[in-house]
Amino acid sequence: MTDDSPDLSFVVIGYNEGAHIRACLESVRAIRLPGARYEILYVDGGSQDNSLTEARSVPGVRVLGGDKRRRAAENRNLGAAHARGKYIQFIDGDMYLDPEWPALAMAFLDLRPDVAVVSGALEEANTSFFFRVLQIDWNPREGEVDTCGGAAMYRRDVFEKAGRFPEDVSTGEEPLLCWRIRNETAHKVWYLAKRMAKHDLGFRGLGDYWKRCTTTGRAYIEIASRCWNTSDPFWKPNVLRNFAWAGAYLILLATLIVAPLWLKIGLIGLIGLILIRLTIRTWRKGHSLPIAVGYAVHCYAAKIPLAWGQLKWFLLIQNPKSKIQNSPPPPSI
Repeated sequence: MTDDSPDLSFVVIGYNEGAHIRACLESVRAIRLPGARYEILYVDGGSQDNSLTEARSVPGVRVLGGDKRRRAAENRNLGAAHARGKYIQFIDGDMYLDPEWPALAMAFLDLRPDVAVVSGALEEANTSFFFRVLQIDWNPREGEVDTCGGAAMYRRDVFEKAGRFPEDVSTGEEPLLCWRIRNETAHKVWYLAKRMAKHDLGFRGLGDYWKRCTTTGRAYIEIASRCWNTSDPFWKPNVLRNFAWAGAYLILLATLIVAPLWLKIGLIGLIGLILIRLTIRTWRKGHSLPIAVGYAVHCYAAKIPLAWGQLKWFLLIQNPKSKIQNSPPPPSI
């Protein structure tokens, strides 16, 4: 870095975020970062709406991209290539940054040279019961974690050393980058239980829930296939568990159809006990009883679309006409 380089670079990415991008960029401009210099870059992924116009109207924002359709990893890497800060804070265009977060994250990274990535809590704009259940997965306990989402603050030198976001995966680029940071640069990934941003996920119903879960399942197996035979077989247990649960559900369904009444009652009771066990565990962590019940149902219901997403990727990669490029052979499962 040169003497006039900023301390922090904000890289905001978006695609058709015309309804949110101005508020997102204004939230970045409203941060409280006394004594530090920063820059704001917006990278557009080829929006067809008014995102570019909105972004260009916000003072102090350097706009990149917009010339063609790019995926999230490509957008973030393009922004990082133009960033000059010691740290890079990535944020998506449907998020609104907490004004205190950048100072907290920078101070933490300054104190912990062994940590290369730090993320914080995402607060959903939608406060319905459904989203309060999902937030349990999105906001883990404070401390060292294996991975983080798309919004996080990185040490730029470690980010570059780890090869930036991988662009040869269809999804799950953040977990794979975090795996490389942990295993190839010997740095840690950290979660701070401080609000980082508000997020507008935009779920419209169960169809969006199914789609998100299948995409997550695809990420599980695609990233696990990259790490399968390493000393850190990341997400391998998740992949195997999801397939195992899907198989168990099929057996359970067949049994409930043909089994005698006493066995059906016993199986239903067993299902109830499994749900009660997870409900109690979640409730003891400080969540309300209704949220704990909802989370237990979500955890086991999600196994079906997760396994379906994994299976779709596995079948797709076997197809010689598959559009997935540069992917290794699938693992032997």
